Amino acid sequence: MSSNTVNSSNLNSGEEELKSKINAVEYKKIKQSSNKFEKQKEELEDMKNITKRKDGRYMIRKVVNGQRTTLYAKTKAEAHEKLQNIKKGTCLQKQDNNKPTLKEFAEQWYKLYKEPVLKQGSKNLIKSVLKNIYTGLGEIKINKLTTLNIQAYLNTLPKNRTKERIYIYLNAILTKAFDINLIKSNPFKSVTKEKRGKYQRHALKYLEQVKLIEEIKNTDIEHEIMLYLMCGCRPEELPNKKCFDFENNLINIYGTKNENAEHREVKMSQNFANYIKTYLTTNEIKPRKVVFKKYKQICQKIGLKEKTLYTLRHTFATNHFTLGTQPKRVQMWLGHSSIKLTLDVYTDIDETSSKEKIIKLYNNFYYIP
Repeated sequence: MSSNTVNSSNLNSGEEELKSKINAVEYKKIKQSSNKFEKQKEELEDMKNITKRKDGRYMIRKVVNGQRTTLYAKTKAEAHEKLQNIKKGTCLQKQDNNKPTLKEFAEQWYKLYKEPVLKQGSKNLIKSVLKNIYTGLGEIKINKLTTLNIQAYLNTLPKNRTKERIYIYLNAILTKAFDINLIKSNPFKSVTKEKRGKYQRHALKYLEQVKLIEEIKNTDIEHEIMLYLMCGCRPEELPNKKCFDFENNLINIYGTKNENAEHREVKMSQNFANYIKTYLTTNEIKPRKVVFKKYKQICQKIGLKEKTLYTLRHTFATNHFTLGTQPKRVQMWLGHSSIKLTLDVYTDIDETSSKEKIIKLYNNFYYIP
C-alpha cells in the first residue's frame, strides 16, 4: 500500500470524525433550542392558570380530573412550583385536609361580611341562628358537607321563623364558599325547602289597639311600644337616643335589609316629639329583647293573637293609610324596595277604624302630612 493511499484513508477518517462532531453539536443546539421552546410554551400555558392580584400575591387556579384547585403564592416562581404540584396531584390531599369546618368558615364569613355593617340587634340575631347551624352541622368539613347532611338536619327542626332564617344564612354561607372556590359546588342548591305557610302577620284591629294602649300605660315599656307604633321600624331597628332630631322632629332609622332601609327619616308630630323628648331626658330606650319579653306577656294577658313586635310595624302602616297618608311616603318610612310590598303585605283594611278614631286614640301622636 502506497503512502498516498494511507494519507487519503486517514483524511477520510478525520473528516468523518469532524463531521460527526459537528452534527453532535448541531443536534445539541437544536435539542437545547427545542427544550427551551417547549419550556417557554409550557410557561405561557401556565400563565393562563396564574393571575397576579392587586395585593401583590399570585393566584393559581387549575382543574385536574374535574377538581378545581385554588392556591396563592408570594412570588411568580413559587406560583409556578405550586402549579406543577397541582398537575402532579401532590398538593390535592394536603389542600383537602386544610379545609375548614362549616363552623370555622361561618365564623370568618360573619366577621368579614356581617359584623362590620350590622347593628347590634341584627348581630345578635345572626349569632343565634349560627349557633343552631353549628349544633347540627358545625363540625363537618365544609367540602364534605352534602345535600343529604343538610336535608337530614333541616328535617329535625320545627317549622318556625328560626328555621326560615337558617335556610337563608346557611345558603348564604355556602354560596360564598363556592364563590371563592372553597367548595366545588353548593350542596344547598338541591335541598328541598318547605313551602312557607299561608300565615301572614296582620295589623292590630282598632279595638285591639285600644286594649294595648290601655294596658301599656305607666309600664316600663310604654314609650318603646309607642315608638314602634309611631315610626314603623323593624324590631331590630329600634332607635336609640342619638337617633332623634328634635329640631326638625325627625327619627333616624338605620337598617341593613336593603339600600332603601340603610337610612331613612320618619317625621314626628309635635305631640309625639314632646312626649318622647320628655321621656329621654331621664331614660334610655330599652333593648329590643327586654321590650319583646314584656310585650308578649301583655299580649297574652289581654288576649291578642298577634304577639310579635313586627305586628306594630304593620299597625303603623295600616294606621297611616287610615289617616290618608300617601302610599309612597309610607313605603319610604318603612324602607321597602317596592310599593307593592307596602300595599299588599303591610296594609290591612279595618272597617272598625277611622281617621278620627286613630287621632283621638293616640292623642295626635301620628304625623299627618
